[in-house]
Amino acid sequence: MSTAYSTLSEKTIVAQEQLLGMFELAQSRSVHLDKLLRGTGIFALDIEQREQTISPRQLLLLYQNARRYFPVDDCSFLLGQYLLPGNHPQFSRAVLASPTVQDVFELLLAYAQLALPLIDFRAYYSDSDLYVQLLSADVDDYQHDFLLEAVSSACLSLCRWLGADTSSWQYLHAFKAPAYREQYLVHYGTRPHFGAHINAIVIPRDSLHQVLPRGSRAQFDMAFEACELSFMEHERTPHRSLALAVYDRLQAHITHPPSLEQLAEYFDMSVATFKRYLKAEGRSYQQLLDSVRRHQAIYYLHSGQLNTEQIAAQLNYHDKHNFKRSFKRWTGLNPAAYFSN
Repeated sequence: MSTAYSTLSEKTIVAQEQLLGMFELAQSRSVHLDKLLRGTGIFALDIEQREQTISPRQLLLLYQNARRYFPVDDCSFLLGQYLLPGNHPQFSRAVLASPTVQDVFELLLAYAQLALPLIDFRAYYSDSDLYVQLLSADVDDYQHDFLLEAVSSACLSLCRWLGADTSSWQYLHAFKAPAYREQYLVHYGTRPHFGAHINAIVIPRDSLHQVLPRGSRAQFDMAFEACELSFMEHERTPHRSLALAVYDRLQAHITHPPSLEQLAEYFDMSVATFKRYLKAEGRSYQQLLDSVRRHQAIYYLHSGQLNTEQIAAQLNYHDKHNFKRSFKRWTGLNPAAYFSN
């Protein structure tokens, strides 16, 4: 597993590829760019310079401004329609040539950072469904509702445009239901599960094999290889934050999670430096360990693959009672009540 990461303040994102859609939507809604860019350190001229880069923190601030200043409740969903296939040439070519829905999500899982650098995609398969988890760059499930709405809408809009039937998809959102919940019915075609304490799209496995009429296997395979080469270039200055890198390490060893000291050694830092770097991203070791355990527990509950005692063992709890106490601390509910909700 790679130890590569960048801080949220490092300028690793090509500005032009990320700003075009946001600027177009702002202009269509009569939102002045100066207001949208306020406090971000991004300038309107940045979009004209192909090599100009911005940081994940700047882009997160831009999304926060969009949430604040866009005048109507559906702007996150409309912005999603601009995000994919995106403006990265190799990635967008591969997306548009995808032969099946499965190929679309395999591409997103492998190389989404080329087009959506603030979101990391994770996949979990149950017997009946694919769970596509959406993780923000700072691994905060609750504070980025505008961004997560936009990315969920982007995946949905793209697959619809490619010719897929998305009527059986389900959506899990960690945050509470907003006042504009009717917009979800308009744009998703269904109401998501709010307060789920995880952000995910749930897709029946049967629908993954839908053949997309615009797809081409040969073109997709060539573009996919080009994405791999481009991603290797990005790995030199990776978008992945330290919080995400730590999350990955904990998740890979969740049955026996590494200690704070072991993680600091793994990332070649002193414990004090490691804690300081995580704090700069608004995270701590315990928060990230809780996030991994909470996400895994919720997935196991939704998929029905393990009972409570088995989940407790899988997550390195001594017994199911300790696990239940932790689960209630995370969600306010015990596992049985969460599942019934």
